[in-house]
Amino acid sequence: MKGEFAVKPSQLAQTLQSVLTPYQNRKRWVVALSGGLDSTVLLHAVAAMEKRPELCALHIHHGLQSQADQWQRQCESLCRDLGVAFSALNVTVVAGSGPEAAARDARYQAFSEFLQCGDVLLQAHHQDDQVETLFLRLLRGTGVDGMQGIPESRALADAELVRPLLLLPREELERYAELSQLSWVEDPSNSDERFDRNFLRQRILPLLEERWPAYRETVTRFARHASEAGGNTSTDISGLLQSSGSAYAALDVELLRAMAETGRKTAIRQWLSQWDLRPTEAQLKAIQRDMVFASRDAEPLIELGSVQLRRFEQRLYLTELADFDAAYQQHWDFSQPLLIPGAGWLSAEACEQGGLQADSVLVRLRRGGERCTPLGRRHSRSLKKLLQEHHIAPWRRDRLPLLFVGEELAAVADLWVCEGHAGSNNADLPTATGWRLRWSPME
Repeated sequence: MKGEFAVKPSQLAQTLQSVLTPYQNRKRWVVALSGGLDSTVLLHAVAAMEKRPELCALHIHHGLQSQADQWQRQCESLCRDLGVAFSALNVTVVAGSGPEAAARDARYQAFSEFLQCGDVLLQAHHQDDQVETLFLRLLRGTGVDGMQGIPESRALADAELVRPLLLLPREELERYAELSQLSWVEDPSNSDERFDRNFLRQRILPLLEERWPAYRETVTRFARHASEAGGNTSTDISGLLQSSGSAYAALDVELLRAMAETGRKTAIRQWLSQWDLRPTEAQLKAIQRDMVFASRDAEPLIELGSVQLRRFEQRLYLTELADFDAAYQQHWDFSQPLLIPGAGWLSAEACEQGGLQADSVLVRLRRGGERCTPLGRRHSRSLKKLLQEHHIAPWRRDRLPLLFVGEELAAVADLWVCEGHAGSNNADLPTATGWRLRWSPME
């Protein structure tokens, strides 16, 4: 531990109370629990709050370290001791970007799938994380928006993400853990200086602290000023956004073309910043040249970190760089959500009429040559033609789950149920329980 600390555990609790009071009437608080120091302290302190909604902890098992199973067991044990509900999700970290970015993408996809409308996801980022992020962005040549740092809160799927410890330095969390006699896990990768963040934390920032002991407060104050300035100059892009069928809204190309260059660049930056993407000036020029002003029949692609920027039917889309197994197939009984690695999550809820009627199905991906008759039609058509009719983007078609009953195609994701496999909509007939499907692509 680093000498004496000016902050008592009660003051950490006061910080939580101040930040989280506006969220006390929400349906549920979900603490993202890795088992490390930061999230362990957050869960312990939140569990001790007198006024709070239902609380649960969510652990994401990345499977990247040999100790991953041990970490999950420790998280489960902590929750049992605190009387907090515990859930764990296994994710597949897909190569395509750096390991840190790939793990982060898989983690946030899992968060989005787990969270329900009205939930608040609590993450344990603290002041040191904020400072490291700002320095890394500066070294990568970020724009002004990037210097706003990690936001204290933002929307995430149908829920909200909140970081209540963002103004507290890590040493305060260390003191709280020591006085509360908490134990936590240490990720060995945190000491690997091949990662930029670790090199900065272990080599550079200690030198800054020797010369400027209050550098954390100064840097975070700068981020706050940048955020306030950004709020005053931001462009309203809501009119440019279109539903895209994924976590990322699509951007209207025709409206972008009609804008002046300065406004267009600002709109693109702001759109990408919602998902922590900070394009360089060269990337912005490429997006305008190769995406916005490309010929109408072009299908350009630009890689931005761990995602791809694509264009389809005059809209810009963000998609994950995820590999998937085209030969995937799995029997499914609807009882639990089904993760199709590299593609997405398939879930089902019981419905009285009109859903898919089956006790179980075989789920696989498109192989070519499939045909079916969507409910309400008289004749079968090729799956390729039907997907074109539904304006499904080309890169999504091979990742859509196909549900088979025996040898017959019974449903295509949540797009349609096929003739002969739907619950009755005739009020004169007995109600037959079926399944209403929901497909959440991994984008």
